Amino acid sequence: MSGGVVITVGGCFAREGYIAADNIHCAEVAAVFTTRNGGVSGLLPGTGHYKSMNLQIGDSGDSYDNIKENYRIAASSLGFSADDVVSVRQKHTDIVLTADEAAGGAFEADALITDAKGILLSVRTADCVPVLMYDRVKGAVAAVHSGWRGTFTRIGVKTLERMISLYGTDPSDVSAAIGPAIGGCCYEIDTDFHERFREEYGGFIDDFFQTVNGGKQHCFLSSMNRAFLERAGIPCENITVSELCTMCNPGLFYSHRRSGFKRGTMAAFIGMRN
Repeated sequence: MSGGVVITVGGCFAREGYIAADNIHCAEVAAVFTTRNGGVSGLLPGTGHYKSMNLQIGDSGDSYDNIKENYRIAASSLGFSADDVVSVRQKHTDIVLTADEAAGGAFEADALITDAKGILLSVRTADCVPVLMYDRVKGAVAAVHSGWRGTFTRIGVKTLERMISLYGTDPSDVSAAIGPAIGGCCYEIDTDFHERFREEYGGFIDDFFQTVNGGKQHCFLSSMNRAFLERAGIPCENITVSELCTMCNPGLFYSHRRSGFKRGTMAAFIGMRN
């Protein structure tokens, strides 16, 4: 996954197989969002919808061997092994687990945190918003999967709150990177969707909805996640947001809205190296 042309976009840079969050990714910490490239899936006739870095766990028509090898490629490119990866069964919840809790069998969640080195946290997306966080003072990291349900319940903020509770995190010490997700350009929604958010959050939320295309409303989930994190105390200058839309870029990303369930998933990884 290393090598390839570097493209600067929205606080991140794209390589052949991943996009690294340049406000977090460094010698001590790996923080990346994979693309659909650089793996071994979808090489046989009729399986091109998985091509090639498919990291879907569970309900996938891709082979287990392919997915296992893709995780090995991704982890090793970041200086970890596949055995270092911690992931969970994602159900669009607002549940946040520590890496120890996930390893202990509490597998259903949509966010992971740890203050231990040598662990590579992972969440999967295919349009939903991936969020990575790093507390550079206390030494703790988080990976968050935030679809519209997770955004509605502010799973990113709840993840930060759990870091505060367990690790003594000060939000002003946190850097956050919001990775590629479906953009407001493509995320068309119904009017009652907007109203549901407005009932919960008031007029503040209107900034993240726009009427386009003859009255159709579009939602800007990534920007909404950023605003929630800012309101929770993370300085705006500490947050980067990718400008890449997963639906607009079929050569780079899988997209559920574009392809339905006949596709793979990307993953967001973050871990502190030993």
